[in-house]
Amino acid sequence: MALTLARFAARNVLRNTRRSLLTVLSIAGGLFVLVLLKGLQDGYVAQRLDAGLGLSVGHLVVRPGEGSERTAVGIADGARVARVLVTDPEVIAAAPRIRFEGFAKSSHGAAGVAVVGVDPDAESATTRLPRAVVEGGFLPPRATGDPPPMVVGQELARRLGVSLGDRIGLLVEGQDGALVAEAFRVVGIFRTGGAFFDAAVAYVPRSVARSMILPAGDATEVIARLRDALEASRVAARAAAMPALRGLRVQTWREAAPEVLEAMEVLRVMELVRSAVLFALVALGIFNTVTMSVYERRKEFGVLMAIGMRPRAVFALLVLEVGLLALAGVILGIGSGMAVTGQWLGRHGVDFSALGAHLPGALEGTGVIYPVVRAGNLFVAAAWVLAISVAVLVLPGYRVLRLDPATALRDRP
Repeated sequence: MALTLARFAARNVLRNTRRSLLTVLSIAGGLFVLVLLKGLQDGYVAQRLDAGLGLSVGHLVVRPGEGSERTAVGIADGARVARVLVTDPEVIAAAPRIRFEGFAKSSHGAAGVAVVGVDPDAESATTRLPRAVVEGGFLPPRATGDPPPMVVGQELARRLGVSLGDRIGLLVEGQDGALVAEAFRVVGIFRTGGAFFDAAVAYVPRSVARSMILPAGDATEVIARLRDALEASRVAARAAAMPALRGLRVQTWREAAPEVLEAMEVLRVMELVRSAVLFALVALGIFNTVTMSVYERRKEFGVLMAIGMRPRAVFALLVLEVGLLALAGVILGIGSGMAVTGQWLGRHGVDFSALGAHLPGALEGTGVIYPVVRAGNLFVAAAWVLAISVAVLVLPGYRVLRLDPATALRDRP
């Protein structure tokens, strides 16, 4: 019986080619747009995470345990912690750092700054900051007798009125609470596109930073770069279980950079609204097609019932027809979405600068977004479309179950 109904449903779908094609195209078009927009959003988020977190915070951060901040105790051996982190297959690189607040002064101005003490080689492998240097270099080797090197943001250099080779005095609270002053020479100027970052951050050698503020240990944090920022929670859980990291806090970028998480939450809400609208449009298209089909085929259904087919079997026939159309639409929509969004646009990107758009924050100056298509998102979208296709049959199905064959047979064609 089921096989007979399936053949009957397939024949009915092929019989009215125009109506069936319209339904399939409406489903496929909705899915294609959904895959495209979701891919663009995921690509934007991935690039934003790589650009923003890759500049400063990192995807994973290891910091001293609870209470360490009050005693100004750092991590005993930051380089060792970094070596332990890179044993995880998801960790690409790790680097120890010393982060503190200070007051920078030049002959032309003064400003509060966030100072980051780094090892140049380790930092180059872990973050994108060294590649953002537009003038000079990123903490080159220090010549004998020269002041320690410093790299500052472009906006900070403008505020202080300094250029390459100029000196900046840095005043911080030292190990014993007393003020410590050190003179630095500007050896590099970076520009990331982030207004706050370029105006308030300076980089110095970690060894110099340690001598200024740390009474114990050689790092205040160790950051790590992952293959996939969205896998940070799993990697953090594995890292926290490592014996070498006992007593330390392992944080993901979600805890270390809550402002980024807030921005992603806004994007998630926007995505839910957009997806709901698209699914509603797809559901409306299917509902319209099915309703018109039921109305136009009242006499056909009446004949089927008159010759002995039960109303439930007629309803099952209608479900199979819509299921075949939805399946064809899903295959076409997912296939075209993967081919265009995942393959072609994933390689070539979408140039928003050509449309007059400017990407904000850390992506400023980059006009191309490379969409990312994830298999899980495709599965969820396909499942929702199939579920919606069945759900819209409630009202037409109710009419079929309540159809009177005698009345239907008297309908004029």
